[in-house]
Amino acid sequence: MIDKKVILLFLNITFLYALNLTLHDYDNPSASHILDAVIQDDLLIVSGMIGGIEFYDISNSQSLNHLDNLQLTGGGGGGGQGGGGGTKPNCIVANDDYVYVTTNRGLGIINISNPSNPQYLGIVSGTDGYILENLDVSNDLLAIAAHEDGVLLYDISNPSDPNFITTIQAENSWTVTLDDQLLYVADEQTLKMYFINDEFSYFNSIEMSNAIKDIVVSNYVLYIALGSDGVAAYKMDPEFNITLIDVYNTSALANKLAVLDYEFGHKVAVSDWDDVEILGTNFQDSLNLIGYKNTTRRTMAIAVKDNYIFSGEWASVQVFEYGEISGPDVDLDVYELNYPYVDNNDSYTLSVEVTNNGNDVLEIIDAYTTNNEFTYSELTNLNPGQSQIVDITYTANSINASGSYRIFSNDIDEQQVICETNGNINGANIGDIAPDFNLPIMANGNGNFQLSDNLGKIVILAFFAPN
Repeated sequence: MIDKKVILLFLNITFLYALNLTLHDYDNPSASHILDAVIQDDLLIVSGMIGGIEFYDISNSQSLNHLDNLQLTGGGGGGGQGGGGGTKPNCIVANDDYVYVTTNRGLGIINISNPSNPQYLGIVSGTDGYILENLDVSNDLLAIAAHEDGVLLYDISNPSDPNFITTIQAENSWTVTLDDQLLYVADEQTLKMYFINDEFSYFNSIEMSNAIKDIVVSNYVLYIALGSDGVAAYKMDPEFNITLIDVYNTSALANKLAVLDYEFGHKVAVSDWDDVEILGTNFQDSLNLIGYKNTTRRTMAIAVKDNYIFSGEWASVQVFEYGEISGPDVDLDVYELNYPYVDNNDSYTLSVEVTNNGNDVLEIIDAYTTNNEFTYSELTNLNPGQSQIVDITYTANSINASGSYRIFSNDIDEQQVICETNGNINGANIGDIAPDFNLPIMANGNGNFQLSDNLGKIVILAFFAPN
């Protein structure tokens, strides 16, 4: 007889290696739940669902000079209705002195003629009834993905007062991209292309393996972010014939894309949830990993200036430079160890792999754990390209045995790296029988959900903190 139990399932994702990315600067702004980033000249703009929009001067590309935080809580104009409290930014695009932002209340407009004091103009009339996602702008044309309401097109020749043009129908449009003569629409798993003309006439479509998260085009290469299916690259000739180059399966969830400056070749930066990846193509038959940095911070947003990558990571912003690493470079394959339940005085061992991806010897200055319930094996100096496994053993003496394993080295940009260690936390631990619960169904149905009614089935619990 099979004993059917509901077991907590934790996905342990390991990571590859850091390559050709040097960390220069980081900031923890007021904004959190960072979802998008865009660069306009020397201005970096970052939108957080909570805490507003951040503005940085990046005239020195290696540093983040914070200018202002803008809360979308007022404003009039913009043909608008004002913002009102609780306006939450989502995706952003910049065009000259204006920023257009999709929010939970509609399309917002921000005047950035003085980036140290940006002015929120309010919500565009008629957009408050839509659920808006990604958007793009080209010349005087603004396109907005509005899910089942299709793609909304606006004339922004008067940038503070967009004029509605038409709607392109879609089943569920998530993102749009404008590029010269074509409008690209992500309609769930279907990439649809339209000519930018008076009729926005349909041109072609391609079926993808997964829902499309982002689309960028550069020098006849079309890059498509496909979430858990990675990134696809297509080449396009001047007659708009499209052929697949390759699909690269990124280590996590490919969300947003940004193309590196052309002088650096056919390269695209990927915000990949727990890392930043740089992919390069030979334009013929391959798409390969050529740069990598584990961020461990829910990397959702990415923007590029020349060979500098600006990464929005839920509650922080980091600056990386793409190029050959000089000196040692330390990286861990995992930045958090969560142990299953351990009885008092018993032990359990997990491991972290330490790699030197630089061009010089990585000298280990010090390594230790901050909680004596965790012990560790010795870590020695590493030659370029060398890796070493460090065993970290948890011997239980209490609950909530949280701490960290810390490595200090001669890495120029990361003198300290930290791997969090968590043992016997309050509540459910890995391998425990999941406690039963009964909760009301809030969407896609009615009534209540009882966990025990689903014995023998796979149940995925997605937790989100709306703080």
